[in-house]
Amino acid sequence: MKRNAAATGYSFPPATRPEVWREHIVPVVAVAPLTDPRIAELLKVEPGTRVMRRLRVTGPEAEPPFQASTSWIHPRAAAVPGLDSPAAGPGAWQHRLEAGGHWPITWMEIHRARMPSTREAALLEIPASLPVLEIIRVGVSGGDGEPVEVTECVVASDRVETIHLLHRDVSAREPWPEVINVCAEDDPEQ
Repeated sequence: MKRNAAATGYSFPPATRPEVWREHIVPVVAVAPLTDPRIAELLKVEPGTRVMRRLRVTGPEAEPPFQASTSWIHPRAAAVPGLDSPAAGPGAWQHRLEAGGHWPITWMEIHRARMPSTREAALLEIPASLPVLEIIRVGVSGGDGEPVEVTECVVASDRVETIHLLHRDVSAREPWPEVINVCAEDDPEQ
């Protein structure tokens, strides 16, 4: 993730290229029951808890919708000024969370491929038979070390690629010892 160069806030992969994105629907911000048990567990609330929910469907200009993003904000943070405004656009609402006492937020992502719901397929303008990449991002408050927001991004699989930089563990930082080749006919275990 990086700071959004066009506005106050953050940009997360896959929205990291220098291109202009637009809203494909009017953003929706409302308090609603969080009924998804998986998301509720990640946010550390009971299923059915009323939480602030932010829904946005965005993508590069002149292209079909790229992602549907739904964010759930923990009730202890919902009173932060400006979070209930749809105008707190991409990444700006996380900035407001940080300014409201949760600096610095750290994030962890969970990725999985799955089939879209009928609603997700309609929002992304894709057939329901096209798999999607689901990215669940858990934002942990720097103030208390607990989840403050969970965002689910759903991206059509034909519009995304992932790139991962792998880091060597301490156990793999030294070169392998020289291995002596043993011919198969010399192997007593054979």
